[in-house]
Amino acid sequence: MPRLGQEISVSNACSLIKKANDYFAPIREAVSNSLDAIQQRQEIDKNFTPVISVVANFKSQKYILNDPEDIKYSLDSISVEDNGIGFTSENLSRFKKLADNTKKMNNRGTGKIQIFHRFNEISIDSIFYENNTLNKLNAKLERDTDEYTQNIAENIEQEEIRTITKMRNIVDEKEAECFVKYLESETLFKRDILKHFLLRLCLGNNENELNLVIRAVLNKELQYEFVFNKENIPQPEVKNDISVNTKQGSVIKDRVEWNAIKENTLTIRRFKFSTDDMNENNIYMCSKNIVVKPFPYPAIKGKTPFNGSFYLTSISGDIFDDPKYTNQSVDDFTFPFQKDIEKELLEGSLFEQEKQFIFQDDIKAKIADGLDKTYSDIKDLKDERDRKIIELAKAFGISKEDAESANIKLDDSDEEATTKLFAEQAKRFAKQNFEIKETYKELKGLEIQKLNPTSEEYRTKFNELSNKLLNKIPEQNKDELARYIIRRDMVVELLKLALNNDLTMQKELAERKAKGEKIRLDNEGIIHDLIFKRRMKGVPNDLWILNEEFVHFDGCSELELNKLEVNGEKLLRSDVDINAALKSVGIETSSALEWRPDIFLYPEEGKCVLIEFKAAEAEVTKYLDQIQKYAKIIANYSTRKITQFYGFLIGEQITQLAVPDRYKEAPYGNYWIYASEPINSIETRQAIADIYQEIVPLSEIAKRAEIRNRSFAEKLGIKEEELEKIKRSIENKATG
Repeated sequence: MPRLGQEISVSNACSLIKKANDYFAPIREAVSNSLDAIQQRQEIDKNFTPVISVVANFKSQKYILNDPEDIKYSLDSISVEDNGIGFTSENLSRFKKLADNTKKMNNRGTGKIQIFHRFNEISIDSIFYENNTLNKLNAKLERDTDEYTQNIAENIEQEEIRTITKMRNIVDEKEAECFVKYLESETLFKRDILKHFLLRLCLGNNENELNLVIRAVLNKELQYEFVFNKENIPQPEVKNDISVNTKQGSVIKDRVEWNAIKENTLTIRRFKFSTDDMNENNIYMCSKNIVVKPFPYPAIKGKTPFNGSFYLTSISGDIFDDPKYTNQSVDDFTFPFQKDIEKELLEGSLFEQEKQFIFQDDIKAKIADGLDKTYSDIKDLKDERDRKIIELAKAFGISKEDAESANIKLDDSDEEATTKLFAEQAKRFAKQNFEIKETYKELKGLEIQKLNPTSEEYRTKFNELSNKLLNKIPEQNKDELARYIIRRDMVVELLKLALNNDLTMQKELAERKAKGEKIRLDNEGIIHDLIFKRRMKGVPNDLWILNEEFVHFDGCSELELNKLEVNGEKLLRSDVDINAALKSVGIETSSALEWRPDIFLYPEEGKCVLIEFKAAEAEVTKYLDQIQKYAKIIANYSTRKITQFYGFLIGEQITQLAVPDRYKEAPYGNYWIYASEPINSIETRQAIADIYQEIVPLSEIAKRAEIRNRSFAEKLGIKEEELEKIKRSIENKATG
């Protein structure tokens, strides 16, 4: 048999061209080819009624003892028939080649590969006119063998022009089940046809009557037939045009300036269906007026009817028909994002600096605005969205008043809606806080100055005055403060669990280690990450657990000394070879600059905080000189003059007898203090800085943080029962 006349095999082409996600893709491609064939015939012959037939052929097989109840149905083939121009020599030549786009109808020529992704065989029977004679073609192409056979008869007797494309031998039997549903339900078959071809059928009937027939056949017996025609193909009830610009960029210094050079029109059409005819709402972007990709529009819920109806909405236009903007599997568009192109332009990596672009960002924004207009008349849609916004606001403790004031659009996602809700809340808080400030100034001016701290009634009067001010704080603010306190409680609880190795991940690692796996438990790292994520700088942290003020300081976590920064500038000098300088005074080390303080903080000019964590099982006193070493390097080679260091060595396993006498036990609390130790110049041995040091058990830190949290809540007038109430609310939402 002759081999297929193309440079690569079909099976290789299938590996190169991505399989479309939609199992309906083979039907989409075959019907699309039929529509193109009809359009070609219409260009030379207007005197015929276009007809396309899609037939799902099934077969049945009986099982044990011919039990009539024990029957399996399977897909035999899908055939698509049309009365278009047919497989002329030109069309046949095009079919034999991969990626031949010479049809000049915005085709890639790769449609048959989508068919072969799901079927192993395509057969073609076509009757067509060529050279004023009626000809007949029978051809077959197999994917696995890549064998192509054909037979062409010329000058045949008069028959109707037609082409039947049959797809057989499905590749994935699981996908065959997707088609078996058409045997069981005519409604499902009709819905899938409408979802994919509604716009093309609608426009085809506007220009020239187009009939599309669907049939289900079992063992060569017709089960049902339905004809889509001018009478039952709906017309759009709403139609809107939107404009998307083609832009051209110019690089000006360190930015890109964009100019609109052309307007491209996209048309949005909304079709309405009864709940009997359709089972969901969908919005589709179309190429050649056939569905390519859904468009996300959160206001439209797939399975929720509005005003007792479902809606299909199509978005189409010339730029969507251009094959350079669709991928090979024709299930997505390839418009670039503006930020990506700007990056390439600024880097000078684009070959054509003056290239013109249509941006995905612009398309999305314009379509979203157009859909807001398209669906503005549907009251149920707005009511449903309003209900969801109130529900979303409630989940975050935001008032109904703020939810109603926020300018939330129909197409806003939950994330975008949440951002707007918090912005509206912040605006109201700003106004309220101004009013509170004015009240405070008034109270301060008129009443605080009258208080007498030596009076026996001072404490009572002071509490009355503070409560008067606290009562001005809205309940919303108290709720937020309560949530903040609860969050801090959770951090303390996590620390306690980590100290006892009770976190689930700690137990799992311990079990794996006990089974012989070579695993590092890294309990020190767990606690470190809990408080301040390792290898990070300038990020949110929970250093409040050590000291309330620490969260406000510029700092970083577990970075090498030579990478430490203060306000974006390197901390250590770059004009000195520090390792060489150390070696010159007898300090033999090549790794000093690679030492990594667990946490480095820079609270203000001349001061520095160094924190070192140790695992709960590690003996802390073995590491007493570690922080002092870090401080010595920084004091000697910092670009900033730092004269006061504060060091905190934090662990759990502390043998009291091993703590040097220079450390004194704190009068209150279970920790040790070394109030002052000089740091000398490496070169002159003269004192150039001082370091205050503490050795603190992690359990003591957890205890202090818990007490601090409770005291904080009491001073704000937030009672324990209020905290418990909010905790229950959070738990209910988490499990609801």
